[in-house]
Amino acid sequence: MKAEHKFKRLDTKVFIISFLVITMIFFGISKIIIYSIREYYFSRMQEDSINFAKSYSYSLSKAAEAKDVVNELLEEKLLVASRAIALYDGQYSNQLLKELADILKVDEIAYYNAQGEIIYSNVDAMVGWKAYEGHLFYDFMMSEQASYIAPIKQDSKTGKYFKYAYFKISDDRFLEIGVKSEKIYNFLGSFEIRKLLDEIQEVEGVAKVFFIDNQFNITRSSKTHFDENKIITPEIRNAIYGNREYSYISTYDEEKEYQAFVPVYLENIKNLENIKIGTLAIGQSLREAEEIIKNLTGVILVALLIIYALLIYIMISTYQKNEKLIHLAYYDGLTGLPNEHYLKEILTKELEKNEKARRALLLINCKNFRMINMTYGYDYGDEILKELTKRIQNLEDGSKILFRFSADRFALFMKHYSDQQELVSVVNKIIKAFKDPFKVKNVEQNINVEIGIVEIHNKYDHSDRILKDVSIALSGVKENDAGYAFFNKVMENKLQREDLIEKEIRAAITENDTSKIYLEYQPQVDLKSNKITGFEALARMRTKKLGFVSPMEFIDVAEKKQLIVPLGNFILTQASEFIRDLTDKGFKDIKVAVNVSGIQLLRYDFTDTIMKIISDTGIEPSSLELEITESVLLGNYNIINEKLKNLRNHQIEIALDDFGTGYSSFARLIELNIDTLKIDRYFINNISIKDSGDIITGDIISMAHKLGLKVVAEGVEVPEQKNYLMGHHCDRMQGYLFSKPLSKEKALKMLFNQNK
Repeated sequence: MKAEHKFKRLDTKVFIISFLVITMIFFGISKIIIYSIREYYFSRMQEDSINFAKSYSYSLSKAAEAKDVVNELLEEKLLVASRAIALYDGQYSNQLLKELADILKVDEIAYYNAQGEIIYSNVDAMVGWKAYEGHLFYDFMMSEQASYIAPIKQDSKTGKYFKYAYFKISDDRFLEIGVKSEKIYNFLGSFEIRKLLDEIQEVEGVAKVFFIDNQFNITRSSKTHFDENKIITPEIRNAIYGNREYSYISTYDEEKEYQAFVPVYLENIKNLENIKIGTLAIGQSLREAEEIIKNLTGVILVALLIIYALLIYIMISTYQKNEKLIHLAYYDGLTGLPNEHYLKEILTKELEKNEKARRALLLINCKNFRMINMTYGYDYGDEILKELTKRIQNLEDGSKILFRFSADRFALFMKHYSDQQELVSVVNKIIKAFKDPFKVKNVEQNINVEIGIVEIHNKYDHSDRILKDVSIALSGVKENDAGYAFFNKVMENKLQREDLIEKEIRAAITENDTSKIYLEYQPQVDLKSNKITGFEALARMRTKKLGFVSPMEFIDVAEKKQLIVPLGNFILTQASEFIRDLTDKGFKDIKVAVNVSGIQLLRYDFTDTIMKIISDTGIEPSSLELEITESVLLGNYNIINEKLKNLRNHQIEIALDDFGTGYSSFARLIELNIDTLKIDRYFINNISIKDSGDIITGDIISMAHKLGLKVVAEGVEVPEQKNYLMGHHCDRMQGYLFSKPLSKEKALKMLFNQNK
């Protein structure tokens, strides 16, 4: 076993190499980070200087363009306002013009008469003013133009800067609209060089800023340490002359400073040429930057050291805990055995080897272990499992490995065995190990086991297929008394058939397909009148894929797959619809009997379900008879008997089927809430093969009548049986002597002919 999981342990070489690599990476990263931090801060300073210069040159070049744009926007605003004001022609008043000025966001609106005198205005002081010769409005009034927008100029009336627009309207009357221009001049003034330098000087981190013309003269500055206000340093002069960006670290009065020199261009709007107007120099103190670099470097180095220490700690912890993690992942915590994951891994590796050695897997199931858990608790069950493990582990050797496969299952992997007989020998040893009871906490328990076996041949290519086949083999153990079974194709085909039957049952119920699962009806005949008094509904199954499937087979599958309840409801519904057809044709006293399972009876909603089906199909409850077998009474007698009482209170009759083959007694029949007793065919067959003194069928009939029960004899096939039953006053019979089970159509036809 230890050899099998060595590959899961951490290799020491990998650990040492990883340690060296991490150490080298640590020192490399530290050096790179220190250098990168310094370069980052210097590049940021240079980038800031370049951005200042670019914004400066951009502001200058855009100043002229800004004037044109603003002027165009004002003209557009005046034109829009004029169109709006013209709509009110003939309605003008001082008040109206004030309201329009507020709405249109203009400063002046004036309405002139043909003589150039202001009649109405939003500015009261302007009313009565008259244009004179030489004034812009006077020249416009005398011209043939329909409109005129003047450039920004000082108003002769108020002395303020305005932009005016003049418009002719009907009957030689005029409109004047004006917008103040002070804000525009303030905006354009913000582009002045001095103002820009002052703004840059106010930026945090900037120690000095100055402007150098193309002759190396410092024309404007906050402060410099250059002699005679002129650049004399050769490297700086060469950069300025060559129109290059230049930066360096200088020291002045023991103060380090980062200085950047950036050429500034003015865009010539008319000829689209860039004109260099000088160089912008920005000096930034390095005191704060170096302090930040020092602190940040220290913090990062400490962080790296912590990370480095943590990585080493994690690697060491991983190495130390590796065995524990492997044990948690691949071993069962209770028994210490390797688990299902480990088994799959070993099977996969064995398949990859593609060896010719014989290999097999045994799956050991403890049949009654779940009942032990439910009876004595899980702690007790765990102790039993530990004892189980000890007994089976005695079989382990170099060619056998034991696994805890699931809660109550173990797996034994075998290798290098000789033949099947050796496997059988091992199986017998396992069974023998379970013969003696297990004693835990002074309580003895017998554990029953069953073992599925699969031999691993070259046909297998995946571990899941092996586990599937050994599970199939385990499911086949119940069909023999040996306690074990080898996997074979017949078992697999049986499971596949069960799966197909399950799918067909589901499809029939879901699709309400009565062609797949349907009912046949066997008549029950009154032995006195020889008339049909009822039918027993018998479920049948026939599909295209499977052909005819016997009731024992598909009912067994339905119970295994938890489909018996929906299947039972499906059958009850069909039987109730047949009762409705009988009633519609005038046969109101004919009963139809339907078998129900104990699983259905034990459901809390069984009675409600029955009554809903009766209501949905519109039949009388007294027309329905439910048949139960003696076996459903075992262990749940009181609960089921109470339900039977409830059903009888709803006028539904109850019949006890197959009486005499189970565990019922006449003493129990006195208490049991039933109406009819059906004698099993075993007792009917005895009528033909035994001496009259050994036949007890008549006694059963007599006792049932004394208890007030009706009696139906099943499986009547020969006249001799019928005569005996008539002689002992049996109420009804059913069997092949009168009729086999019939389709709905044939049953109705026979009813018409027999009861006419």
